[in-house]
Amino acid sequence: MAGCATAADTRAVPGFDPAASTFTGWVRVTGGEFQLFQDQRQLRDRFARPCVSGALPQNAQDAARDLSGSQVEFTGRAVAWASKGDRTSINHEGSLITNQCRSDYVIEAATVRVLR
Repeated sequence: MAGCATAADTRAVPGFDPAASTFTGWVRVTGGEFQLFQDQRQLRDRFARPCVSGALPQNAQDAARDLSGSQVEFTGRAVAWASKGDRTSINHEGSLITNQCRSDYVIEAATVRVLR
């Protein structure tokens, strides 16, 4: 994966650059949130890690359900999971990010482009 909490079970994701503005990988969409993986084979395992969670704005996220299994490039920004404070999620333009990947950062995506 190119480009990507305060709880003890969060972790850094190798190869993820939180300063980037594009994030490329293989995507799975579940429960109104996406998980971005470095390798396509990780999509087969429901509990695969490491990954980075994120969401598009609500209208786009609703349409993103068809992206599962695709290699994609998201544009947006990484946000430290710790920035959520005492809340259990981050609201990104109407989409809730719950950090299903349990990583140190989540992606607030603005756009997505399917690569294959």
